[in-house]
Amino acid sequence: MRFLFVCEGATDTPLAFHIQRLLVAFGRRYVDFEISTVGRTLVDKVRNGLRLSPHFDLLFIHRDADNVGWEVRLSEIEQAVREVRFHEPWVPIIPVRMTEAWLLLDEPAIRRAVRKPDGRRAVTLPAPSEVERRANPRDILNTALLDASEMRGRRRTGLRQDLPTLRRNLLETLPIGGPLEQLESWRRFRDDTIAALDRISD
Repeated sequence: MRFLFVCEGATDTPLAFHIQRLLVAFGRRYVDFEISTVGRTLVDKVRNGLRLSPHFDLLFIHRDADNVGWEVRLSEIEQAVREVRFHEPWVPIIPVRMTEAWLLLDEPAIRRAVRKPDGRRAVTLPAPSEVERRANPRDILNTALLDASEMRGRRRTGLRQDLPTLRRNLLETLPIGGPLEQLESWRRFRDDTIAALDRISD
């Protein structure tokens, strides 16, 4: 199976590996993908993705909910799909409020990312019921990574420059299911993927 991942920004491209694992878990034995981030508007990104990678089985379109909400982003994605006249199965991926929110549920993974799996310093993370209500999940994640590192002074300042790489690593290894099942936005993504796979099978 091959999918096209139209991504909101380059920093979110590692999410493709999460999609790949999800499809394998749903019974697709060999899964490959293409990623497209080219374009200023969402319509441009979808159109350019279809033009650059026309041969695939399933389309995923990513857009963070940010401060406007899941429903608004879904409407924007639906409009973009209509404008490019795409009629095959597609799946929206709309983390609430940002993709980083999906990374705030696994404290051990955060500690491993900074090579302190047995660290003792407290790491402050929101409860699962609060994750999607926080307006700044990226800042929360960055602070958690810095605190988990237990670094101080210049070393802590130097680690700040590595935060984008650490975030990318967390996204690349983001496991399916588990704590993510507690987030409504992820469950919607999972269920929409199952529905799309059923349409392909039919």
